[in-house]
Amino acid sequence: MSARRLLPVLAATAAVAAVLGLAGVVRPSPDSAPARPGDVLKGLVTSVYDGDTIRVRLHGLGEEKVRLIGVDTPELDDEREPVRLLAFLAKRYAFSRLYRTTVELVRGPEERDDYGRLLAFVRTEGGESFNVRLVRDGYAHAFLKFPFDEGIRRELREAEAEARRAVRGLWRDEPYPVVAAEAASGRAGEVLTVRFVCRRQFKRGGFHLLEAEGAAFDAAIPLEVFKTLPGSLDFEGRALEATGLVELYKGRPQIMIGLPVQIVRTGGEE
Repeated sequence: MSARRLLPVLAATAAVAAVLGLAGVVRPSPDSAPARPGDVLKGLVTSVYDGDTIRVRLHGLGEEKVRLIGVDTPELDDEREPVRLLAFLAKRYAFSRLYRTTVELVRGPEERDDYGRLLAFVRTEGGESFNVRLVRDGYAHAFLKFPFDEGIRRELREAEAEARRAVRGLWRDEPYPVVAAEAASGRAGEVLTVRFVCRRQFKRGGFHLLEAEGAAFDAAIPLEVFKTLPGSLDFEGRALEATGLVELYKGRPQIMIGLPVQIVRTGGEE
């Protein structure tokens, strides 16, 4: 099923789940300040759980798990592989823009959801709303079930309409554009399939890296994912395709592999 057809289904599922969860009991964090709509808290993003949920170390208030208001992304544990891929891409998008950055959290009318997560709009340095940016770049749809500022609701609706028109991010039907490894450095922030020959493979930290021959590009695979890849795990000299979000790590382009479907052998030794 294509990404474009899956997202409306996900939106309906999310809406039903949110309504059913209203009967839950909210247990605020003991370190939390009293909630007031519009309150602004500052902190450092220390973790990205998925496309719409992060962890923030608030100045003077400890750490909070934060759910972004007005957006919804696919679920990482969905039983459908295409949906899991969309979810992983949304997570990497959020990670590449928020991890270890200082943000402002603007509280909405509701303080927390039924899982105890702080509900907020996230503003990045420079004052941009990451909630709106996430939708505009096509990594989430606008989730407008609950009440909040009408001006922001309008921004989110317009952002989703723009992403749909531009067939951007998760709204794009597969296959994704294919580029050679030497072109990846100029395509950071895009979801692509990168073709390359693996010059060498090696471990670094908790990752197994496949380094491209003749170009600055790596496929970075967490060790637990690497072990699940089908077939031989010897990639040196083999022609490969890596599909995902092109990110820069210390200035070098890479694609993070979270699912086996993202790395494909296209030939034997070159």
